[in-house]
Formats: sequence, structure tokens, C-alpha cells
Amino acid sequence: MTGTGPDPAARSWSRHYAKLCDVADFGDPALCQAVAEIQGTEPAPLVERKQWERGMLALFLTEWGRLDDESSVLAIGAGSEPTLFWLANRAGRVVATDIYGEGKFAEREAAESMLHNPSSFAPVTYRQERLTVQRMDARHLEFADGSFDAAYSLSSIEHFGSPAEVARSAAEMGRVLRPGGVAVVVTECLVRLHPLDRAAVEFGLRAATLGRKRRAATLSRRALLGEAFTPKELHTRVIAPSCLRLLQPLRVGVSEPSWQNLTTILPGGELQPATGAVHPHALVRIGRSVFTSVCLVLEKPE
Repeated sequence: MTGTGPDPAARSWSRHYAKLCDVADFGDPALCQAVAEIQGTEPAPLVERKQWERGMLALFLTEWGRLDDESSVLAIGAGSEPTLFWLANRAGRVVATDIYGEGKFAEREAAESMLHNPSSFAPVTYRQERLTVQRMDARHLEFADGSFDAAYSLSSIEHFGSPAEVARSAAEMGRVLRPGGVAVVVTECLVRLHPLDRAAVEFGLRAATLGRKRRAATLSRRALLGEAFTPKELHTRVIAPSCLRLLQPLRVGVSEPSWQNLTTILPGGELQPATGAVHPHALVRIGRSVFTSVCLVLEKPE
């Protein structure tokens, strides 16, 4: 894309995108409208954080102002996300990448059939010629430097492996962006990390029990919460390796309404919402610690 547009770093944004998911956002009319367009439904208040993630991506890229027939967008760890089809109606080229048919999401979000029949996953009519789906490892993107105007990952980067592998995937995202391009990374952020859930403590428990407990723990990775980042880890494992800059300071507070339906994931995987109702919810507890989704909006320096 060669046209000039608003400078993301110099502009004043209409909302704060770099933040944690918050139930207080769920009634935002613009967010509700964006999610409805993605899902192909009538606008309604949001009920869970995955909707929030999609809506924040859509609002940011729309306000960015460069979604047009000349723009190219890369989706990393894309699965069959409905946002892909929304983007195909707005960008000139959308490339969805994932290890389709492999890994723990092969039977759900990243089915191999997405490679051959993406339209079967589409909740809306879309410009099929604008969307390409490719099997690709996020840690080794098979594109030249500076190939895309925008890139994004929704709740995927936390699944890419060790801290070093996550950092590698972040570096790859930054590499394939053109100077001045933008990236949106949505992942999981710890709102409250209990001292007993820290990596060093879990690693000690693993050693003391000869591996019977906390088998996956290392000195740098938690066993129970290894796929969620502290705010500091977001900077060291995602932002810094990407060589991208945050367009807004990261806000890590949540409002009181978000705590009212704190949802606990029990050892067997069952959900136990505080109110007894599954929705609305934003905060999730595993063990003693709590996490939710976080949105990072970034730019590649010129």
C-alpha cells in the first residue's frame, strides 16, 4: 500500500484501545455495532470477552483509516475467526495463517477444512477473492520483510510455545509489517497473580514432588497460567521482540462490574460463574489467579 493516510502515532484516537477487557465496555454502541457486523446479527450488548476482542480489532482498524482496496492484512493464528470475512469486505487482500489441521485446536478453531472451504465458516457474505488461507507456523512466517500494511492475532500468541517461541512469533509479526504499518495483538493478561502461582514457586513444587505436580513448570513459565502474561511479560515477550511501538499506554485496570461475575475454571474444565449465570463475563480465575483479554495496538516505526 503506497497511499498516505493519517499518522497513527501523531493522531488523537477516539477511544483507548490498549486496555484490558471490561464488562463496562459491553454496552458501548460502537462496539456492539462492530460485533454485530462481524457476526451478521442485530446489534446487542456483548456478553463475553471474545466478542470484545473482535470488536476492538474492528474499531481500531476502521479508525486507522487505511482499510481499502489497496491494503493488505495478515491474520496470524487466525483459525476460522469471523473477523476474517468482515475484513475481506474492507481490505484489498486478507491472508489467514494457522497450523490448520494440527495442534490442540485442529478440531475446533483451526480445522483443516478452512484451507479448502473457508466460505463454510463465514457468518456473512464476503468477497471470496480477497481472502487467502494458508497453513503456516507463526514462528516462521513465509513472507518477505514488509509485506503487509496490518497484522493481527486474536487470542493466539499465548499458545505458540515457550517464552522464546512467543518472542519469535512477535518478531516475525514485526518483520512482515511495512514501515508505518500497524498490528493488533489480543492475548491474555493476568489481572491478579497469586504468589503461589508464580513460576519459581511452581518449579519448586515440581522439583519437590519429582515431577508429580506442576509438571510443565519451569523457572520462566508457569504451569497453571503459562498461557497468560503479566503486564511486564507483555512488554518483554511480545512488544519488545516485535520491535513495534505501542500507540497508546497500556491500561491494566478493570471496573467493579467486571468482578461481579468472576468465572472460575474448575480442575475438570467446568465453568463456575460467581452469579450462577454464564454471561456476562470478562474475568476468569484459574487456581488462585485471575486473567482476562488484553488488546495491544502497535505501529512499526518509519
